[in-house]
Amino acid sequence: MYYGDSGFMCGITGFFSNVLPPAEVIKNMTDALAHRGPDANGYYQSNNVALGHRRLSIIDLDVRSNQPFSSQDGRYVIVYNGEIYNYRIIAKELVNAGVILRTTSDTEVLIEAFALWGMGFVHKLQGMFAFAIYDINKGELILFRDRAGKKPLYYFLSEKNFVFASEIKSLLKHPVVAPNLKIKKSTIGSFLHLGYIPQPHTFYEGVFKFPAGHYGIISRDYQLSVFPYWGISHYLKTSRKATESVAFGQLKNLLNESVTSRLVADVPVGIFLSGGIDSSLVAAVASKSAKLKTFSIGFKESKFDESVHAEKIAKYLGTDHYGYVLKENDAVEMVEKYLEHFDEPFADTSSIPTMLVSKCARQEVTVALTGDGGDELFLGYGSYTWAKRLANPLWATLRPAIKMLMSTVPSSRWKRAAHMFEKVSPEKMKSHIFSQEQYFFSNSEVENHVLRQPELYNRFQFDDMPQLPFLSAAERQSLFDFQFYLKDDLLVKVDRAGMYYGLECRCPLLDHNLIEFAYNLPESLRKRNGTTKYLLKKVLFEMIPENYFERPKWGFSIPLAQWLRNELGYLMKYISEEALEKTGIFNPVYIKNLSERFYKGENYLYNRLWTVIIIQRFLMKNEL
Repeated sequence: MYYGDSGFMCGITGFFSNVLPPAEVIKNMTDALAHRGPDANGYYQSNNVALGHRRLSIIDLDVRSNQPFSSQDGRYVIVYNGEIYNYRIIAKELVNAGVILRTTSDTEVLIEAFALWGMGFVHKLQGMFAFAIYDINKGELILFRDRAGKKPLYYFLSEKNFVFASEIKSLLKHPVVAPNLKIKKSTIGSFLHLGYIPQPHTFYEGVFKFPAGHYGIISRDYQLSVFPYWGISHYLKTSRKATESVAFGQLKNLLNESVTSRLVADVPVGIFLSGGIDSSLVAAVASKSAKLKTFSIGFKESKFDESVHAEKIAKYLGTDHYGYVLKENDAVEMVEKYLEHFDEPFADTSSIPTMLVSKCARQEVTVALTGDGGDELFLGYGSYTWAKRLANPLWATLRPAIKMLMSTVPSSRWKRAAHMFEKVSPEKMKSHIFSQEQYFFSNSEVENHVLRQPELYNRFQFDDMPQLPFLSAAERQSLFDFQFYLKDDLLVKVDRAGMYYGLECRCPLLDHNLIEFAYNLPESLRKRNGTTKYLLKKVLFEMIPENYFERPKWGFSIPLAQWLRNELGYLMKYISEEALEKTGIFNPVYIKNLSERFYKGENYLYNRLWTVIIIQRFLMKNEL
């Protein structure tokens, strides 16, 4: 049966169980996602399956497109989160095949395409998505998640119970999940090393991230079978040759197609504009199609404020710009909200300005384009220089001596860099470079000093990382970032921050055609003579003069080290000796030493302390 009413972004949830709980369970699970969908809610419940949906209306605002949505033949029911940017093209194919569409929504296109073409229809889709389809005839539930992992999908699996949702908080409303929820302490080591918990794990036993680029089938006997349909390593060519002029033209066309397709909506669309390369490129391409609203945010007291650069770009492009300059207290007040909202430990504090700019943008638009993906695709991070440097056999020989020398220099910057030269096995080098570039704990620190119990250190294997010897060290490092950091940190941040305020964020640079193109470029077209994002910048500078970008790259960050000594000093209580003894996870002597060194001026230790604070706070507040 279906039952729904109007009510308070898109979020999906549901379960497949041998015992069907009362009807209010699926309602409670769906209500937990109310922040993702203020425009409508709906439920489907029959026999051993229940589906729930919260809707943020973007395309076809008519109530006919509310979900759960059934196929015309009555066999399939879908709940869906995301956007299919080429849905009109697919709709024409369906009509040509004799399908009569009842709405103008991409939801109907999805369900009818699946009904007509089966599992293989996913290869037609261009967009971001996570959806579940219930096959009434077979009694099977089928899940899909997009290629890059832009849209979230979590699940809990136990004997005869499969529960899924867009966010963990929804899973916790199911009567089987909450009583059996236990902290997966083996993930603590990975979190201290990376600042996030990598797929497929979460901070809970039995709760997993559904893998990006995969689909899964839950059969009548409650067994989950998962299959890949896309992975970037399978699209890499061993011979990557391209002339600059040809590649330049191809990139321009791909960017135009990707950006313009993401402007399609029946609600206002804007752009997050930091004034950096990636967001400025998206804004420049989009501005050729329409006059749009752009949004930037900065902190009045902070040297990290780049809002003035965003205003200059906006003025040049002629956008309707909203530049919000806030007091740092506004951001500090957001810290507790960010820590609560992400459901599991998450160390990326750029979530705070992302949440703030989302809040401001939502007052004007319902959809915002972002510049995410440019650094990974076009070698924009400093870690790629480190990867090249440390791959040199000469550096490997000199590494111990360099580490010892740099450790003795009374400079926080040199002491931080010294950790880069630790002896690391080849299979751990990519995560090591990432962690040290981000100021997190090295593997050696986690394994030998930080944790009180060795079993808490899980030697996470990045199984999705083939060796790919035809790639350079820098290219392999960027692939690591694409498969882990981007998916499990950056895209999580953007999704949660935006959807918290009912704002859908779209990432034009992460169109799968653009991803495949970028990773098959010769390295010299991604980075040349020290110039990162070489080809990307060449396209940008054709639209905006180069001198607008002649400044150091700051990134979208907050002055966390400063705040921990001042406004956020109250959080240091979580790493007091008493608090550390209470949880029994961390070596109190080592943490105390780090804290003392931090207060004496070793600023680079702030992210190490931050990860410990987050774990401690999480354990103590949840008493788990």
